[in-house]
Amino acid sequence: MDICLVFTVFVLYLESWKVQGNSADLQRTIENLFMDRSLVSYPGACKTIRGSKRQSKVCKRNPGLSNVLQTAKIQAINACEEAFQYDRWNCSVIFNRNPERRVFDKIYRETAFLYALMAASITHAVAKACASGELIVCSCIGSIGKAGNITWKNSGCGDDFKQGQRLTKSILDFKHAGNDQIGEALKHDVTVGIQTMNEQLREVCKCHGFSGSCTTKTCWKRLGPFSSAMGLMKKRYHHAIKRKLNSTLKRAVTSKSHNRIKLDRKELVYIQKSPNLCAKTRGRVCKDRNNCATLCCGRGYATTKKTITSRCRCKMVNCCYVQCDTCVEVVDKYICK
Repeated sequence: MDICLVFTVFVLYLESWKVQGNSADLQRTIENLFMDRSLVSYPGACKTIRGSKRQSKVCKRNPGLSNVLQTAKIQAINACEEAFQYDRWNCSVIFNRNPERRVFDKIYRETAFLYALMAASITHAVAKACASGELIVCSCIGSIGKAGNITWKNSGCGDDFKQGQRLTKSILDFKHAGNDQIGEALKHDVTVGIQTMNEQLREVCKCHGFSGSCTTKTCWKRLGPFSSAMGLMKKRYHHAIKRKLNSTLKRAVTSKSHNRIKLDRKELVYIQKSPNLCAKTRGRVCKDRNNCATLCCGRGYATTKKTITSRCRCKMVNCCYVQCDTCVEVVDKYICK
């Protein structure tokens, strides 16, 4: 056989590579959470996902976790679609509306982001569920300390990041995600998502004492709304780093790889270059003219008029009723050619 032909076939094989071999629960779970947009309840303890034996045990030990997973799934998808609605990639799980080009077939920049996003969302949802009492098994422990004349007390259960991190890794079966280079990359992206939530933690305190003297303070940790972290998440998407596989292309869930990928702690890591996303942005609506320059890939845009009706000039009438006028505004709408 001609050497050039053999080389060409080998190159085509590499280009068509997909994440193959043994599929760890981490990979399967995150893919299913994004791909299945239904609210179907699956058999078993986890309900939101088709849990493995290990995952089912985690759900049984943590009553209410199935509802928390549903919350995490919905808030991750909604936050992603809102954050990327004016980008070339709009958080779709297929590229260029082609069912044969799925985001999860390879480890693209977008794949790395979705792994981090779902891990962050589960961490956030668990932390909030501990604070609300929806989850009972949490790591919150009250403590008392003193600083000068002020006594402070960490009381009750705030947004429990530690339990969020622990349960996220447990339900995604983090330990068994593989020690090969692919497994390392996926676990790294999950860790980046979890740590992004850690960076959002803020201490909130309430003073107690006569006449507002603040002799005692009650303090707890609080996370903001999940959407508040999307700015940092999106920044990490744009600054993700491409790494090359050093050896085997197939998954090795149990065996360790001697060729590790170099990873940066706060940067997402991906392996394959994303397809050209310009082909299917025709007809997309821009946020404004400046956004069209990027979204429309240099093809230009058409301007149309859009009529917006809204309530305005609202005022209280007869003590208990709000009365508003109806305002009509005509605005420009920009559509990619």
